[in-house]
Amino acid sequence: MSMDNDVTQQDIDRFLAAAHAAVEEVPYGWLATRSADGGTNARAVRVNAGLPGSDPWLRRFIVRRSSRKVSEMREAPRITLAFQHDAGDRFIALGGVATLIEDRAEMRTMWPDAANERFPPGFADANMIVVHVHVDRIELHVRGVTREPFGHGRTLLERNGDGGWHYVPY
Repeated sequence: MSMDNDVTQQDIDRFLAAAHAAVEEVPYGWLATRSADGGTNARAVRVNAGLPGSDPWLRRFIVRRSSRKVSEMREAPRITLAFQHDAGDRFIALGGVATLIEDRAEMRTMWPDAANERFPPGFADANMIVVHVHVDRIELHVRGVTREPFGHGRTLLERNGDGGWHYVPY
């Protein structure tokens, strides 16, 4: 398949399905934020799907309110979440805008019970907040779906004005 301007809606749907399946199978992703000095900081976060009924590309994770990553997202809310499937044949980068959510009930749905053993009582309620990532850019390499030879070039999708997706040729 040529990866220029002749990408069809069916191709885009196939790219989206492959990227979504890979992201759903990988519990941890790398969160990349812009640092105060203009560089980039990356750290692993446990990524959750959005709330039921929300955009299927909404991603969520919890963070300590006082963390460096929170101050970085306040200054520059455009972030990237990067995922690598264990098989080594699926790599996905989700770009979007982070929104900090002060919702204790939502945070509690993502806070693992086992974490309560490692922190003092009340820690999560006092310190943890939710981040929603509104994904508007997806770069993917998925063996058997994206351009061959695998990893050659990029497959980039971006949101269009009506909430759908379009292919961005290079």
